[in-house]
Amino acid sequence: MESVYLYIQQNPDYFAWIFFVLNVLWAGYVYFNKQRHDKNLKEIQHSLNLDLERRKKVFELKMSHYERYVKMLDEFGRKYQSELFERMQPIFTRYMAQMSDCKAEEEKSAALSQFSMQAMELMSESKKEYSILKSESRSLKLTASAALIKIFEELENLVENSIESAKEFINQLPVLIMSNNQTDMQTKRGILNVQGQDIQLKSRELEQQMRIELNEI
Repeated sequence: MESVYLYIQQNPDYFAWIFFVLNVLWAGYVYFNKQRHDKNLKEIQHSLNLDLERRKKVFELKMSHYERYVKMLDEFGRKYQSELFERMQPIFTRYMAQMSDCKAEEEKSAALSQFSMQAMELMSESKKEYSILKSESRSLKLTASAALIKIFEELENLVENSIESAKEFINQLPVLIMSNNQTDMQTKRGILNVQGQDIQLKSRELEQQMRIELNEI
Protein backbone atom coordinates (compact mmCIF):
# COMPACT_ATOMS: atom_id res chain seq x y z
CA MET A 1 0.00 0.00 0.00
CA GLU A 2 2.90 2.37 0.91
CA SER A 3 4.58 1.54 -2.40
CA VAL A 4 1.42 2.47 -4.32
CA TYR A 5 1.10 5.74 -2.42
CA LEU A 6 4.79 6.45 -3.04
CA TYR A 7 4.36 5.71 -6.76
CA ILE A 8 1.42 8.14 -6.98
CA GLN A 9 3.51 10.86 -5.26
CA GLN A 10 6.29 10.31 -7.75
CA ASN A 11 3.95 10.42 -10.78
CA PRO A 12 1.19 12.92 -9.94
CA ASP A 13 0.65 14.04 -13.55
CA TYR A 14 0.10 10.50 -14.77
CA PHE A 15 -2.52 9.76 -12.18
CA ALA A 16 -4.17 13.15 -12.64
CA TRP A 17 -4.56 12.27 -16.33
CA ILE A 18 -6.07 8.88 -15.42
CA PHE A 19 -8.57 10.53 -13.07
CA PHE A 20 -9.43 13.05 -15.78
CA VAL A 21 -10.13 10.26 -18.28
CA LEU A 22 -12.23 8.39 -15.73
CA ASN A 23 -14.25 11.54 -15.02
CA VAL A 24 -14.82 12.11 -18.75
CA LEU A 25 -15.92 8.50 -19.18
CA TRP A 26 -18.23 8.75 -16.17
CA ALA A 27 -19.71 12.01 -17.41
CA GLY A 28 -20.25 10.41 -20.82
CA TYR A 29 -21.91 7.41 -19.22
CA VAL A 30 -24.21 9.61 -17.16
CA TYR A 31 -25.09 11.75 -20.22
CA PHE A 32 -25.89 8.85 -22.54
CA ASN A 33 -27.69 6.97 -19.81
CA LYS A 34 -29.84 10.07 -19.19
CA GLN A 35 -30.50 10.33 -22.94
CA ARG A 36 -31.63 6.72 -23.04
CA HIS A 37 -33.69 7.20 -19.89
CA ASP A 38 -35.37 10.31 -21.35
CA LYS A 39 -36.09 8.46 -24.58
CA ASN A 40 -37.64 5.57 -22.69
CA LEU A 41 -39.76 7.99 -20.69
CA LYS A 42 -40.95 9.69 -23.88
CA GLU A 43 -41.81 6.34 -25.42
CA ILE A 44 -43.74 5.32 -22.32
CA GLN A 45 -45.52 8.69 -22.26
CA HIS A 46 -46.36 8.37 -25.95
CA SER A 47 -47.69 4.86 -25.38
CA LEU A 48 -49.80 6.06 -22.45
CA ASN A 49 -51.17 8.95 -24.50
CA LEU A 50 -52.10 6.59 -27.33
CA ASP A 51 -53.77 4.22 -24.89
CA LEU A 52 -55.63 7.10 -23.25
CA GLU A 53 -56.80 8.35 -26.65
CA ARG A 54 -57.90 4.86 -27.63
CA ARG A 55 -59.82 4.42 -24.37
CA LYS A 56 -61.46 7.80 -24.89
CA LYS A 57 -62.60 6.88 -28.39
CA VAL A 58 -63.84 3.45 -27.23
CA PHE A 59 -65.72 5.13 -24.38
CA GLU A 60 -67.34 7.70 -26.68
CA LEU A 61 -68.25 5.04 -29.25
CA LYS A 62 -69.78 2.69 -26.68
CA MET A 63 -71.55 5.57 -24.96
CA SER A 64 -73.22 6.64 -28.22
CA HIS A 65 -74.22 3.03 -29.03
CA TYR A 66 -75.62 2.46 -25.54
CA GLU A 67 -77.54 5.75 -25.60
CA ARG A 68 -79.05 4.94 -28.98
CA TYR A 69 -80.11 1.47 -27.84
CA VAL A 70 -81.66 2.74 -24.57
CA LYS A 71 -83.62 5.40 -26.48
CA MET A 72 -84.83 2.78 -28.94
CA LEU A 73 -85.80 0.50 -26.06
CA ASP A 74 -87.72 3.30 -24.33
CA GLU A 75 -89.47 4.23 -27.57
CA PHE A 76 -90.45 0.63 -28.23
CA GLY A 77 -91.71 0.22 -24.66
CA ARG A 78 -93.80 3.39 -24.92
CA LYS A 79 -95.40 2.30 -28.20
CA TYR A 80 -95.88 -1.30 -27.17
CA GLN A 81 -97.25 -0.74 -23.67
CA SER A 82 -99.46 2.30 -24.31
CA GLU A 83 -99.97 3.23 -27.95
CA LEU A 84 -100.69 -0.34 -29.06
CA PHE A 85 -103.79 -0.66 -26.91
CA GLU A 86 -104.80 2.94 -27.62
CA ARG A 87 -104.79 2.12 -31.32
CA MET A 88 -106.65 -1.11 -30.58
CA GLN A 89 -109.53 0.75 -28.93
CA PRO A 90 -111.20 2.17 -32.09
CA ILE A 91 -110.71 -1.15 -33.92
CA PHE A 92 -112.40 -3.01 -31.10
CA THR A 93 -115.18 -0.40 -30.78
CA ARG A 94 -115.86 -0.70 -34.50
CA TYR A 95 -115.95 -4.47 -34.22
CA MET A 96 -118.43 -4.40 -31.32
CA ALA A 97 -120.68 -1.98 -33.25
CA GLN A 98 -120.62 -4.25 -36.28
CA MET A 99 -121.43 -7.27 -34.16
CA SER A 100 -124.44 -5.45 -32.71
CA ASP A 101 -125.77 -4.66 -36.19
CA CYS A 102 -125.01 -8.06 -37.67
CA LYS A 103 -127.94 -10.43 -38.10
CA ALA A 104 -126.53 -13.22 -40.21
CA GLU A 105 -123.67 -15.47 -39.16
CA GLU A 106 -121.82 -14.56 -42.36
CA GLU A 107 -121.79 -10.90 -41.31
CA LYS A 108 -120.51 -11.78 -37.85
CA SER A 109 -117.76 -13.91 -39.35
CA ALA A 110 -116.80 -11.08 -41.70
CA ALA A 111 -116.67 -8.61 -38.79
CA LEU A 112 -114.52 -10.98 -36.75
CA SER A 113 -112.23 -11.57 -39.71
CA GLN A 114 -111.79 -7.82 -40.24
CA PHE A 115 -111.07 -7.29 -36.54
CA SER A 116 -108.47 -10.07 -36.50
CA MET A 117 -106.78 -8.73 -39.64
CA GLN A 118 -106.50 -5.18 -38.26
CA ALA A 119 -105.31 -6.44 -34.89
CA MET A 120 -102.65 -8.58 -36.54
CA GLU A 121 -101.47 -5.59 -38.58
CA LEU A 122 -100.80 -3.71 -35.33
CA MET A 123 -98.99 -6.67 -33.86
CA SER A 124 -96.92 -6.99 -37.05
CA GLU A 125 -95.84 -3.36 -36.69
CA SER A 126 -94.72 -4.05 -33.12
CA LYS A 127 -92.79 -7.13 -34.18
CA LYS A 128 -91.14 -5.18 -37.00
CA GLU A 129 -90.01 -2.46 -34.58
CA TYR A 130 -88.82 -5.11 -32.17
CA SER A 131 -86.77 -6.72 -34.95
CA ILE A 132 -84.97 -3.39 -35.45
CA LEU A 133 -84.32 -3.20 -31.71
CA LYS A 134 -83.01 -6.76 -31.66
CA SER A 135 -80.72 -6.03 -34.61
CA GLU A 136 -79.24 -3.14 -32.64
CA SER A 137 -78.64 -5.40 -29.64
CA ARG A 138 -76.87 -7.95 -31.87
CA SER A 139 -74.34 -5.31 -32.93
CA LEU A 140 -73.77 -4.34 -29.28
CA LYS A 141 -73.20 -7.97 -28.31
CA LEU A 142 -70.12 -8.10 -30.55
CA THR A 143 -68.11 -6.05 -28.03
CA ALA A 144 -70.17 -6.70 -24.88
CA SER A 145 -69.07 -8.66 -21.83
CA ALA A 146 -70.58 -12.04 -20.96
CA ALA A 147 -72.60 -10.36 -18.19
CA LEU A 148 -74.09 -7.80 -20.57
CA ILE A 149 -74.87 -10.42 -23.22
CA LYS A 150 -76.71 -12.48 -20.59
CA ILE A 151 -78.91 -9.50 -19.67
CA PHE A 152 -79.57 -8.75 -23.36
CA GLU A 153 -80.77 -12.31 -23.90
CA GLU A 154 -82.92 -12.30 -20.77
CA LEU A 155 -84.52 -9.01 -21.79
CA GLU A 156 -85.19 -10.28 -25.31
CA ASN A 157 -86.88 -13.40 -23.95
CA LEU A 158 -89.09 -11.28 -21.69
CA VAL A 159 -90.13 -8.98 -24.55
CA GLU A 160 -90.83 -11.87 -26.93
CA ASN A 161 -92.93 -13.68 -24.33
CA SER A 162 -94.86 -10.48 -23.66
CA ILE A 163 -95.53 -9.94 -27.37
CA GLU A 164 -96.85 -13.48 -27.69
CA SER A 165 -99.07 -13.00 -24.63
CA ALA A 166 -100.45 -9.74 -26.03
CA LYS A 167 -101.08 -11.38 -29.41
CA GLU A 168 -102.95 -14.25 -27.74
CA PHE A 169 -104.97 -11.83 -25.60
CA ILE A 170 -106.00 -9.71 -28.59
CA ASN A 171 -107.04 -12.79 -30.56
CA GLN A 172 -109.20 -14.03 -27.69
CA LEU A 173 -110.56 -10.63 -26.67
CA PRO A 174 -113.74 -10.65 -28.81
CA VAL A 175 -114.75 -14.08 -27.55
CA LEU A 176 -113.96 -13.15 -23.95
CA ILE A 177 -116.07 -9.99 -24.14
CA MET A 178 -118.95 -11.63 -25.96
CA SER A 179 -119.04 -14.35 -23.30
CA ASN A 180 -118.44 -11.77 -20.55
CA ASN A 181 -115.59 -13.90 -19.24
CA GLN A 182 -114.21 -11.37 -16.75
CA THR A 183 -112.10 -13.96 -14.93
CA ASP A 184 -109.98 -14.84 -17.99
CA MET A 185 -109.71 -11.19 -19.01
CA GLN A 186 -108.38 -10.19 -15.58
CA THR A 187 -105.99 -13.13 -15.60
CA LYS A 188 -104.57 -12.20 -18.99
CA ARG A 189 -104.30 -8.52 -18.05
CA GLY A 190 -102.47 -9.57 -14.89
CA ILE A 191 -100.02 -11.65 -16.93
CA LEU A 192 -99.30 -8.71 -19.24
CA ASN A 193 -98.81 -6.34 -16.28
CA VAL A 194 -96.35 -8.72 -14.59
CA GLN A 195 -94.46 -9.18 -17.86
CA GLY A 196 -94.30 -5.40 -18.31
CA GLN A 197 -92.88 -4.95 -14.80
CA ASP A 198 -90.30 -7.68 -15.44
CA ILE A 199 -89.25 -5.93 -18.65
CA GLN A 200 -88.82 -2.60 -16.83
CA LEU A 201 -86.72 -4.21 -14.09
CA LYS A 202 -84.53 -5.99 -16.63
CA SER A 203 -84.14 -2.75 -18.62
CA ARG A 204 -82.86 -0.96 -15.51
CA GLU A 205 -80.49 -3.87 -14.86
CA LEU A 206 -79.23 -3.52 -18.43
CA GLU A 207 -78.58 0.20 -18.01
CA GLN A 208 -76.71 -0.43 -14.75
CA GLN A 209 -74.47 -3.04 -16.39
CA MET A 210 -73.81 -0.61 -19.26
CA ARG A 211 -72.63 2.01 -16.75
CA ILE A 212 -70.34 -0.55 -15.10
CA GLU A 213 -68.75 -1.46 -18.43
CA LEU A 214 -68.24 2.17 -19.40
CA ASN A 215 -66.49 2.81 -16.06
CA GLU A 216 -64.17 -0.13 -16.73
CA ILE A 217 -62.85 1.31 -20.01
